[in-house]
Amino acid sequence: MMPKVTLSPRLGYVERKKGEIMEQNMKTFGVILATLAMIASVLVMPVASAEDGDLQATISGDDGSTSFASEHGTAVFTVAISSATGAAHTNVAIAVSFEGWLDGNNSATIDDCSGGTEYNLSEGGTSSACISVNMSSSGNSVGNSVDMIVTVTSNEDADGTSTNGLIKISNWMISSADGVQSYSENVTHDYTITVENIMVDVDGNGVNLDEPVYITLVEISGGWNVDSADSSWNKADLTATIEFISADSSYDLVLQIQLVGEIVTSSSYTGAPATIGFNAYDNSETPFTTFIFLQAEIATFYGVGVTSSSDESDVWDPTTTLVDNGCNGVAAGIGWDVSVFNFGNDRDTFDVTFDTADAGSAGWTVNGATSFTTDLLEPKANDGVSTMQVGLIVPTGLAAGTTHSFSMTATSSGDDTKSRTQTFSATVAQCYGLDMTVDSMMNSVNPGSSTDFTFTVSNNGNGDDTFTYMVMGAATWNPSLGSSETEVASGESGQNVLTVTVPADASSDAVSGMIMVHAYSEVCGDDREDCDFEVSQTVSVSANQVFDLTAGYYTNETGAVKDSISVQEGMAVQMKVTVTNNGNGIDQVTLSLDDNAPSWVTISADPILVGPGLTETISITAMASGALGDHTFQVIATSSDTTVTSTTDALTITITEKGTGSGPITEDVEDDDSPGFGAISAIAVLGVVLLLRRRS
Repeated sequence: MMPKVTLSPRLGYVERKKGEIMEQNMKTFGVILATLAMIASVLVMPVASAEDGDLQATISGDDGSTSFASEHGTAVFTVAISSATGAAHTNVAIAVSFEGWLDGNNSATIDDCSGGTEYNLSEGGTSSACISVNMSSSGNSVGNSVDMIVTVTSNEDADGTSTNGLIKISNWMISSADGVQSYSENVTHDYTITVENIMVDVDGNGVNLDEPVYITLVEISGGWNVDSADSSWNKADLTATIEFISADSSYDLVLQIQLVGEIVTSSSYTGAPATIGFNAYDNSETPFTTFIFLQAEIATFYGVGVTSSSDESDVWDPTTTLVDNGCNGVAAGIGWDVSVFNFGNDRDTFDVTFDTADAGSAGWTVNGATSFTTDLLEPKANDGVSTMQVGLIVPTGLAAGTTHSFSMTATSSGDDTKSRTQTFSATVAQCYGLDMTVDSMMNSVNPGSSTDFTFTVSNNGNGDDTFTYMVMGAATWNPSLGSSETEVASGESGQNVLTVTVPADASSDAVSGMIMVHAYSEVCGDDREDCDFEVSQTVSVSANQVFDLTAGYYTNETGAVKDSISVQEGMAVQMKVTVTNNGNGIDQVTLSLDDNAPSWVTISADPILVGPGLTETISITAMASGALGDHTFQVIATSSDTTVTSTTDALTITITEKGTGSGPITEDVEDDDSPGFGAISAIAVLGVVLLLRRRS
């Protein structure tokens, strides 16, 4: 049977400890830290060395060199005596003294473990002594401790040797009879921790222990899953609460302890079994705390992990690395910091190899991809890691979504079935660019009619893009687009048509003002103010001048239509016609007579200006020198565009015989009161006629 492990002061209290014992805990905290640093050394029995003499003495108690007793109980030790040289020793004397015995009267009984009091060593022989210490007279209470010094001398070794024991005063003690149990990953073993009620009264009679005892896992290094079917065990707190132990009895707490993860180092690495620490304490007025370690032999197992981070991305997965060089004409370089981790529980090296076929076939250059073997790495618990850098050069001008990669594999030298492969890839991000042209900057069209502008948008990015459009302009001209968006492949162009309608009442000098068409890349989303991927073109529309004339009879102020007149031969007469401009601008109208007009009828050839919607009155002069009777003709009005004309209905001049007709000899031709025709003497008119262009 393996010796019991050394009991040590507790490491610390769990949060559920009652507040009243916290002050006492702080007093012992410095001792606790020192004790944890000594864990490896206290797992073996302390052996006292022979200082000046030849005798050797080794003391053992309930746990190593420590024994437990209640205030009125008895602590028991065994001392093994031997000779360093194997020589005989006679009259061996054993003396006991104490430090911390408050009453000054110690009570220790020493015998040879059989009731005898003589101790002699034959040559090469050994001897033993049993020491019983009654604590009633120590003056100490629960929670205190007493140092015991044992001195051994003989006739042959007067200087002798000494060894130390420790008595801890408690109403209970904790131990485990389980030895070292063997573990591989995920294996579970049962351990039994025994809490013994050692409390007695002044008469040495056992007393019930009704103060709870707590046993909690101390996670020194992790890597263990601890559970129990015992109702006292609280999995969440990793604590057992033992409420009551009857007099002279004990309580067995059975724990199921599983090795998990890769944190606990192998026993071959440490050279000793692993320890699973538990803290035990109570809530008495003078709290008592101690520490117990269970032992486990840890098998060696291997593991490897690989992580990387790109200088283009903070995320772990390198497949998300995007390269934004599709439009800038510059090759992009990506670097990864790579770490190979020893995830095993012993030292190991790792063979690192690369596969660059995919990236290489696409002309992408891989840097740092040289196979190698790492240095010997510490196990996972000690953060064994090897770091390196690799890189990838991505050519420019590639389509969005183009992806290529290379991979790295790290394999354990201790177990070649343990390997990890990390893929490093880069994907060309979509870049955006567009421009826009229009087939005409300005169009002209008649009022009430529409005109179209064709806008061409080119996709200069490296991926398909959907362009959305917006038009701004005078609403009265009703600017509208043929479509709200167009999808255009990379390197291609798409078209959209803007239609503008001139208001029906637009004058010839009307202009739409600026009409602006915007095109936005899909990357803009809803942000149309600060987006860099927007283009626009401005166009305008002017209204054409519409020519429309009406030439007609003159109507005097009485409402009479003047389409004919009689005149005596040899007399002069004037007739009037009207010209109305039905167009939308000022027109320069030219008047002429049709081919039926007599040569003695004349009209001015000088153009007249007629405003839109206005009517002008024009005079016709006739010298009645033709044959008697009716002479019929028409007046033609021609717009300045020379294509629009209007002709009056027939005008009639009737020449009557001089002196016999009913026509007037002379007539006032003033515009204010003229009936539309006038006659003057041939002599008076002759000068005027000579100034007029005669009809040929």
